[in-house]
Order: sequence, then C-alpha cells, then structure tokens
Amino acid sequence: MPDPSSSSPAPAPAHAAVSPEERHPHSLVVRIWPNIPILYPMALAALVCGILSMFFSFDGAISRLAEAPVAVAQTAAVEGGDAAAATAAAGSGMHTVDPAVFAKQLRAGQVIAVVFLAAFTYTMVVVCTDIVLTGALIGILLSLVIALLMFIANIYYQFLPGLFGFLTKFTPVANAQFYFAISAVWVVLMIGAVMHSRFHYVKIESNEVVFVGGMLDKRKRYSSMRMQYTKEICDVFEYYLPFVRSGRLILRFPQEDEPVILDHVMHIDRVVKQLDHITATLQVAPEDRGPEADG
Repeated sequence: MPDPSSSSPAPAPAHAAVSPEERHPHSLVVRIWPNIPILYPMALAALVCGILSMFFSFDGAISRLAEAPVAVAQTAAVEGGDAAAATAAAGSGMHTVDPAVFAKQLRAGQVIAVVFLAAFTYTMVVVCTDIVLTGALIGILLSLVIALLMFIANIYYQFLPGLFGFLTKFTPVANAQFYFAISAVWVVLMIGAVMHSRFHYVKIESNEVVFVGGMLDKRKRYSSMRMQYTKEICDVFEYYLPFVRSGRLILRFPQEDEPVILDHVMHIDRVVKQLDHITATLQVAPEDRGPEADG
C-alpha cells in the first residue's frame, strides 16, 4: 500500500506552469516606414497655429475684405453720373477694418507664423541632418528657443533695434487655412505611409527571417541561424522624438555578402528587446520520452 505522504503532488494550474518567456510570442514584425511619421511635429504645430490664427489673428478681417463689395456690383449704375447714388453705394458697400485692431491682429499673426517657422525648421533639421551627439541636440534646441523668444519679444517691445534691425521688414504672416492645409497634407501622406507599411515589413521568427515587399507579396527568406544584428542611432532627433523613437537595424546573415539595412525602425529599443528574446529561442519539436527514461 503506497504511503500517502509520498504521493505525487497535484498538477499546477496551466497558467502557472507557463513562464512569461513561454507566453511571449516567438515572432516579430518590423514595419518599414518612410520619413512621414517624423514630420508630425510640423503637422501638429500647423494645426495649433491654425486654431490660434482663427481666434487671435486677422482671418476675420481678411474674409471680410475678400468679399466683393456692393459698390462693385453697382459700378454700372454709379458710372451713369448720379454722384449721390455713387456716394451712398460706396458708403454702404465698402468693407473697412479698424487700423489699430488690424495692426494688433497682424502682430499676433506674425508671432504665430514665427512659431510655425520654428517647428518647420526643426522638422527640416530632423529630415536633412543626422546628429549623433546628444549635447549637440541640446545646444541646438536651446539656441532656437532663445532666438525665438528674443524675436517675439522684439516684435512687441523693440528692445534690441540694432540687433534686429535687419529683420524689421521680415513680417511672415499666414491665415488659418494655410496652416490647416499643411496638416491635411500630412494626414494624406500619413495614410499613404500606413498603407506602405502594411505591404513592406520583415517578419523575424526563431528559425527564419522573411522579407515581404510590395502589394504582390514578394517574399525572400533567410535562415535565422547565426544571424547577427546591429542597432544604430543615426540621429538623436529621431531617437528622442516621442511616439517615434526610431533608429537603424542592420541584419547580417552568413550566407549573404551584403547586410540588410532597415532604416527608420520605430520604437527601436522595444524591437531590439523582443528580437533578443526571439533569437535566443530555437523552436524544436519536443522529444518523446520512453518508459526506460523514468527508470
């Protein structure tokens, strides 16, 4: 009769027997994105500037001035020679604005435009340059912020007329429709980028790497055995940009002479962390144990 104390323990629940590593998926899909997502600061700045321009700038005055005055519609009657009718038509039909109010709105529009130009400059720097050093990034951002604040303060107070004398004729202005149009263009491009990423991606599994490109489902397979990868941060602007955090991923295969370079990999740190787990796990079929193995 077997001893009750030596009986085998009850099996653990299924959810407790599976470790977090085993529950982790053994595949990773890396989407290939164009440069469109890193342009979102400019699109967001354009949207904010458009909203501010609607409330504080001269959009209302421009809309009124753009309407055809009644006097233009009555030109034929006025040219008939009735001076009194001409005066009445001109007085009732012409659209006017208060110069003092318009000047205040113009300054507000100029400030909004300068803020947008700063965001546009930042976006162009991100797209056109590769800055690796974090110190250079901090220095450039501080310089831009200080120059922007000094320029805006000079618009209202003229405290450095000698320094900003060459910019006295620089009065950039735009209405809300211009800013909204820029945001709309980015949205259209972003839709195209999302569609592009759906058909261009790399699927990395424990045993193979599959490259998929094109709407016709063009595929190329590599063995993941002895695969090596390198993570590169080519531009700190892209790496520290919220919601993007992109970098470069270089895959090297022993059977290939040239490496596979994936630029603009979004959330590069999260991708690399998952890639480490996948490449460290080799999927093999479990081997059946015979009765002599328990003996």
